[in-house]
Amino acid sequence: MSMQRFLAREPYTFANGAIGWRPGGPMDCVGPFAKVEHCPIEGTDLKRTAYATGYADTFFSIPACTKVRGKYIGGFFMVDNDGGVTFRPYKRFADRLTTC
Repeated sequence: MSMQRFLAREPYTFANGAIGWRPGGPMDCVGPFAKVEHCPIEGTDLKRTAYATGYADTFFSIPACTKVRGKYIGGFFMVDNDGGVTFRPYKRFADRLTTC
């Protein structure tokens, strides 16, 4: 089963080199966060493809998920002041980043 929930057809490159994909069109409520390739995971040196799992729940974050070594990692996207996107995992998934 795919983790991708939103259509991703228009590319956008973030300042940190991550490539975001947006649905495009007049009903684009997700922006370039539908799918983000080469997205750095906070607290690690890993870069993975992460997907938006819903619409923005606050002004600052978009719920998202990724997989590391086949394990689901839930979290959210954050954009820093320089325009780079980062995936921040929820604390309950932090152990999945360090164990196999």
